[in-house]
Amino acid sequence: MALSSNPFKDNPLIKQYLELIEKSLNRYMDSTVKTILEVGSYIFDGGGKRLRPLLVLLTSKGGGACEAEIENRITPLAVGLEYIHTASLLHDDVVDEATQRRGKAAAHTVFGNSVAVLTGDYMYANALYLYSTYGNQKMIEVVSEAVKDMAEGQLLELKSVGSLIDEETYFRIIDGKTGVLFAAATAVGALASENFKEHYQDFWRLGLAIGRAFQLIDDALDYDGDQKKLGKPVGQDLKEGKTTYPLLAVLEHLNPKEVERILLKGSEEEINNLRREVQRLGGVEKTKERARKELNLALDILEKHSFEDIQIKNLLKEIINFVVERNL
Repeated sequence: MALSSNPFKDNPLIKQYLELIEKSLNRYMDSTVKTILEVGSYIFDGGGKRLRPLLVLLTSKGGGACEAEIENRITPLAVGLEYIHTASLLHDDVVDEATQRRGKAAAHTVFGNSVAVLTGDYMYANALYLYSTYGNQKMIEVVSEAVKDMAEGQLLELKSVGSLIDEETYFRIIDGKTGVLFAAATAVGALASENFKEHYQDFWRLGLAIGRAFQLIDDALDYDGDQKKLGKPVGQDLKEGKTTYPLLAVLEHLNPKEVERILLKGSEEEINNLRREVQRLGGVEKTKERARKELNLALDILEKHSFEDIQIKNLLKEIINFVVERNL
């Protein structure tokens, strides 16, 4: 499968929406506490594809929302999801003691753990405010469920560090870490449109498949990715004692007790050897295959629905392919 063109560079509508999102990220961070604004600027200036807010805007437009609605009513909802995503990164980096994020020092290493956590709390609260102001009850339910699932996923991962998990637990973790916020993005976009609002659960499943594929590729790249492109060291999952899909996919060919010992207290050499062995046994390829399966599920769901503008449907297909095929 050939690598898709990068729709973030090539499409004028994407550029327009990304500019709107970037402007709105600062506009709706209206705290009077300077430190919160400083942390927000530090993180938002660090980049990011803004996939979640972009999916909100594109899904709503595909379902018939006009540009005035998108700018005035739907963009605050899209930005609210990016605040939730950013808050989760702030909290996760503290929990994981991560030192880098998107190629620069993690916020908690610059501002301190307490400031990072409290800024994350503010962003969660700000998202809630935006949804109570611009959204409706169903949107609030969808996003609240997603945030609960995110917390559960993070806790499940935390409690499984240093031990092997089964595939069902792995998917519960990645759905919480990544999948449900993508699901919320496409579901909120559907709920914000006239044509898709009755089918928002379909769009929830669409986003969940995108999020799963995204995380599967992330897990594969942690084994064989380029550190400069990733913006973080490769091999971090094993170093942190985490079981991800590449390891699960080849576990039958390994000694589980020995793997658990390495996850719990292996030396750097043992961890690197295990990473290479997982690659040799085909764990990375099997992970990419599973990501493609999720990609195809997302495309199948998308195909079921009629879009007022076929260009929006094609653009969503491009984005889905790009997200999953990056660095394949």
